[in-house]
Amino acid sequence: MRKRIAILSSQLEENYQANFMQGFLAKAFAFDYDVCTFATYRKYQDTSEREVGETSIFSLIDYDAFDGVVVLPETLQTPGLMLTLEQDFREKFQGKILYVDRKSDEYNYIMLDHYHPIKRMIAHLIEEHGIKDIMYLTGPRYNAHSEQRLQGFLDCMKEHDIDVREDQIFYGDYWYDGGRDMVKKLFDDGRALPQAIACANDLMAIGVAEALAERGVRVPEDIAVIGYDSVPEGKESPSPITSMDIPSREFGEYAAACMDSLLKQESMPEFEYEAPLFIGGSCGCHCESVIPRRIVREQWSTEVSRKSLYSNFNHLTEDWISQNSFPELMDSVQTYSYQIREFDSFHICVNDLWIREDKPASVNIIKGHYTDQIAPVLHCGHSGKGEDRLNFTESFPREQMLPEIYEESATPKAYIFSPLYFEDMCFGYAVLGYGNEPKAYDERYYMWLHNLMIGMECFRRMDALQRTNQRVQEKKIHDELTGMFNYTGFVKHSKPMVERACEENRFVSVLAMDMANLDKINEKYGRTEGDRAIRKVAGIIQQCADEGAMCCRLGDDEFIMAELVDEASHEKIHEVRRRIDQSLEEYNQSPQSRYELRLFSGSRTKRVKDLVEMEDLVNAAVIRKNGHKASEKRLHGDVTLSVQEQEQAAQVKKVLDENLFTYHFQPIVSAKDGSIVAYEALMRAQVQPGISPINIIKYASHLERLYDVERATFFNILQLVDEHENEFAGRKIFINSIPGSQLSGEEAQMLEKKLTKHANRVVVELTEQTEADDKTLADMKSGYEKLGIETAVDDYGTGYSNIVNLLRYMPNYVKVDRMLLTGIQDNPQKQHFVKDIVIFAHENHFQVLAEGVETSQELETVIRLGVDLIQGYYTAKPNPEILTSIDRNVQEEICRYQKESA
Repeated sequence: MRKRIAILSSQLEENYQANFMQGFLAKAFAFDYDVCTFATYRKYQDTSEREVGETSIFSLIDYDAFDGVVVLPETLQTPGLMLTLEQDFREKFQGKILYVDRKSDEYNYIMLDHYHPIKRMIAHLIEEHGIKDIMYLTGPRYNAHSEQRLQGFLDCMKEHDIDVREDQIFYGDYWYDGGRDMVKKLFDDGRALPQAIACANDLMAIGVAEALAERGVRVPEDIAVIGYDSVPEGKESPSPITSMDIPSREFGEYAAACMDSLLKQESMPEFEYEAPLFIGGSCGCHCESVIPRRIVREQWSTEVSRKSLYSNFNHLTEDWISQNSFPELMDSVQTYSYQIREFDSFHICVNDLWIREDKPASVNIIKGHYTDQIAPVLHCGHSGKGEDRLNFTESFPREQMLPEIYEESATPKAYIFSPLYFEDMCFGYAVLGYGNEPKAYDERYYMWLHNLMIGMECFRRMDALQRTNQRVQEKKIHDELTGMFNYTGFVKHSKPMVERACEENRFVSVLAMDMANLDKINEKYGRTEGDRAIRKVAGIIQQCADEGAMCCRLGDDEFIMAELVDEASHEKIHEVRRRIDQSLEEYNQSPQSRYELRLFSGSRTKRVKDLVEMEDLVNAAVIRKNGHKASEKRLHGDVTLSVQEQEQAAQVKKVLDENLFTYHFQPIVSAKDGSIVAYEALMRAQVQPGISPINIIKYASHLERLYDVERATFFNILQLVDEHENEFAGRKIFINSIPGSQLSGEEAQMLEKKLTKHANRVVVELTEQTEADDKTLADMKSGYEKLGIETAVDDYGTGYSNIVNLLRYMPNYVKVDRMLLTGIQDNPQKQHFVKDIVIFAHENHFQVLAEGVETSQELETVIRLGVDLIQGYYTAKPNPEILTSIDRNVQEEICRYQKESA
């Protein structure tokens, strides 16, 4: 079996890497080694997301498949990448490792000599041009290559008895920007230009020359500029950069020879090479090394005639982003493979989610790694004549990387693995093979893959959007938790049942059901378990329903079932109910039951001739169910309440049943000028004897009717806002909400419409004393944010109050509880705590409302502490009428305190 070497590198089309790869592969093939190169497109990425996506290619490597690994660390500059790779080497690889151009305490390494070439470059300026005033631009600080090149400059200057000041040395980044930044600093500091600027590479030299030209300084007439590494961009500059070739191809050959020696347990050879100077024009010479080129095509066809990647007739991108399915996209990719068809083989391998309908890649995003199974969706051969194939059914284990590399061949081969990704999302990878031709890909291949990745992301987004739209349509008529129809879906699909009932002269029976103890399950076991209970009940109902019946979840714990029957008797629907009760009892007796599941129910049967009568029938069944529920509770009694408490509970039930609520409005005023900016709507009950809001909540909770309080609060207050539009004009209305009691079903949709109408006015208060679980809180926040509704945390400073809670809620307002404000003027600890709240709130862009201010001293103190809004009996009491201003004296007092605290 032929031995196999892995190369870890990046940016293979760059001059140094391309030449290194040619030299390495030529020598490796001569030694009869297969080579697999794993490479990113850039040495470092410009966002953290792209760092994750692009470097995912290294997570693919199965180190057991290789005998040696060659690493080019200077090309792998993504933060933290080398640390990750070295950890992989320690844990996963037992073979030989060779570092190129970086020293290592753990592994064998080889280094190019940049010291002596730089000395020769500087000596050329001094000895050939008589230049002594030279500034030097090296690479990044603390980089071994930068320091080596800088030392060459310093020693050459010393050998020629030329002193070097510290301000003659600059540090760059080996990129054009490094040169531009150096020139900008020289001009910004008003310094005189030297006779020459020597740069540690050609790209920075080009940046220097470009920045000088922009400022009217000529190269070489006014100043000489030299580089180092002699890249094509430097040789082809307006005044070719005097430089020196880095023997990258020769060094690649040497690296392959070193790896061969390591694998044979032999000593590594020495590297000896002296590159010639490239004499351009930027130093003042006359381009002695420049060889004029006559550009002649190697083939008769042109970029346009063969519709290449760079042709203005190339529509690759448009075609790839407009495909409607993944197979269509890959088919189009195969069609355009002719644009890179200089290969021996080309493969596209993707995470198997791209070919799985059960877990589609568009919605199951993979970040930073690959799935356990890889799908080889496209293979292209050398000629494209009958060799190409698409495959959307097969997959192979990720550890194989590419099954083809394990196949026997008469000659050694090389493969290049490149990531397919978008931002931090990992799609798969491309594998390019040139057979036994020693070469790496060029920029054209990268640009082609770049378009492919854009095409894959466009398809992923389109597919995700289509699936989302499909789910949205399903959600419009289906309950997400149980899969049953919601009420909208029930009404929509009732039409065929009604039509059939009329045609066959049959009756419709409706069974309404209500879970008996869902609130207690939620309270004791959490809402997740409550949701599980709902799904269990829903499953039993659907299992026990007769064929052709329609099942629906009306709301939180309410269900209905409708079916056609032949007569007005309830016997058939009662039989369904008996089956449901039996199944519930079997579940309650089973080991997996942690609590009892029971249903209240009621049914009605009648003829219906249209959807209106169908809805009336449903309402009648629900009313009967509610009556049975109340009767059963009365029958069993409630021993947890005293006689007096039962009377108060009865009062609350009456208030809820008859909607006997009224509301008082307490002004919320600005701490700057005392103007009324909002009102808090405070609940009152129209019954005698009166009952406090606290007791209303207490007994509503006991009666399992907090939902009814929530519904009445929102609909009543929003109705009042509509009726008193002029009085509320320009001011907000704070409405108290009960976490965990949000409306659902049709009522939630109706409320959403009303809230949307008043989105710029409503502020929903979430009581801080009642801690909501994270899912409930996230759902509330998401819903309100979508509607543009602001939120406030009430009673801050009590209950579960802490900074973490504020971060969980991230409200627009925080209302500091009365407990913290009572006597605050005489309590430094309270003042310090409130001040901290103010600072934290303002840093996180929400306002602080001092609630329960009852004295002038408290008013003065909270204004001095920086609160934004004030509410309390001192500024204005709750009033059934909507006040348009507060007492003038109090308003003037607020203005005076605000002025004094400024």
